[in-house]
Amino acid sequence: MIHLQIQDEINGSNKVEDLIGVVGQTFSDNYSSTGRSKLVAYLPQNDVCIIEEVASEYKCGNQNPKLGKETREAWFVWNGFFY
Repeated sequence: MIHLQIQDEINGSNKVEDLIGVVGQTFSDNYSSTGRSKLVAYLPQNDVCIIEEVASEYKCGNQNPKLGKETREAWFVWNGFFY
């Protein structure tokens, strides 16, 4: 398992701070029925994120996201935003 609390050896960045900075924003999510999700919260004690699906940003995409919130591992969400 990847631990986000570890600082990057190259530039000293902290992935936890990265995630906290993007709470409320959307990211590409291959496991979403619409291809997009929004980061609702990051829970550092469990190293998980609370996300919810949002409508596709494309007209030809799915405009009907599933209702409700889900949890995902923090490293997965970090990759969706920054990789």
